[in-house]
Amino acid sequence: MILTTIVLVLVTNLATYSLATGTIPWTGIRWGTGQFNVGTLQDSARLRDVYQLLLTRYIEPVDGHDLIEGALKGMAEAVGDPYTFYMDPQAYEEWDITLVGEYVGVGMVVEQIGDYVTVVSPMRGSPAERAGLRPKDRIVAVDGKDVTRVPSEIVAALIRGEKGTQVTLTIARGPEEDEERFDVTLTRELIILESARSVMLYPSEGIGYLQITDFSRKTVEQFDAALADLRSRGLKALVLDLRNNGGGLLDVCTTLAGNFVGEGVILQRIGRDGNPNVVSGSGKEPLGVPLVVLVNEGSASASEILAGAIQDNGVGTLVGTVTFGKGLIMTPYELGGGSVLTVTTERWLTPNGEHITNKGITPDVVVELPEVGLDEEPLSWDDPDDPRDTQLRRALEILRDALAQGNEG
Repeated sequence: MILTTIVLVLVTNLATYSLATGTIPWTGIRWGTGQFNVGTLQDSARLRDVYQLLLTRYIEPVDGHDLIEGALKGMAEAVGDPYTFYMDPQAYEEWDITLVGEYVGVGMVVEQIGDYVTVVSPMRGSPAERAGLRPKDRIVAVDGKDVTRVPSEIVAALIRGEKGTQVTLTIARGPEEDEERFDVTLTRELIILESARSVMLYPSEGIGYLQITDFSRKTVEQFDAALADLRSRGLKALVLDLRNNGGGLLDVCTTLAGNFVGEGVILQRIGRDGNPNVVSGSGKEPLGVPLVVLVNEGSASASEILAGAIQDNGVGTLVGTVTFGKGLIMTPYELGGGSVLTVTTERWLTPNGEHITNKGITPDVVVELPEVGLDEEPLSWDDPDDPRDTQLRRALEILRDALAQGNEG
């Protein structure tokens, strides 16, 4: 799972769940009957006793709400699955941003690195980019409030706000022993997360490039527009870039897959009963041009579903490195009050029946990126003239060979 403040992984359809009937007075938790069991009376009594002892006997005052939150997190962690977890309302708000596809803020991806929330990349055309913020800039304060060692989700919440309002960030740039500190004031805007974009790499040859960064609620609309633009420019061959795509919504993934596999099988879903549920394409007209899909170890979950469907249906060539290996489907259940429990509810197999968890999908053509030069300046991904992007360059060779064979035929 890729965890940054903006990008999180999910392969699921949002579901709603509520615990109905019965209240335990000492907590206010509503326990269900039939569908949900506390366990034996002895277990219930121990849970009650721990709560009451901590609340009344601990040396310092204890917040009962915090105890309940801890118990909920602990129950989720007890199953031993990192993809089954409890989120309080604030954590869920952060987690949901990438699925919604838009928010009001300054437009940058950040992550926690040591004591500081650090800029990973400003988004194109955003207030952060216009203000000149750069990757590796460290956020020291927000509106004068020191945020050193403050979790990234809290810092992100401080930066977001109402459209048209301003926020001042104190930025540290450069090595800590010789850093430059300065303030920058940005005006918050509606940020539309761009999850699909395209460019015609070689117009004379009709070779296009389409990148999908995640599968959010706006991805289908953005993908359709990006593909339509390439077709209007005379698309004859396509590079589909799924590198560092950590996943997203399952229904979005299967919708997009139909553009490549038509009515072919996309995946098999297997729940607790062990019976496979075959998911096929919607019958869209397949792309119909030579296709190369770029993948790497950051391609996970929903992006692996799409890559596996393309590979097993024989409609494209996978190039890059072995993918992440997450063959699981998670379902979020709303618990009330804005909190959510995300549960691994299914496994999925490729059309050919392969379970890829912990082993990933091996590309048809394995190409490693060079180890030198990438730390100083990250790849732009869609620059065919960058000699470091050996994966894109190999993809172009494959597409040109396919176009040449087509012309000969």
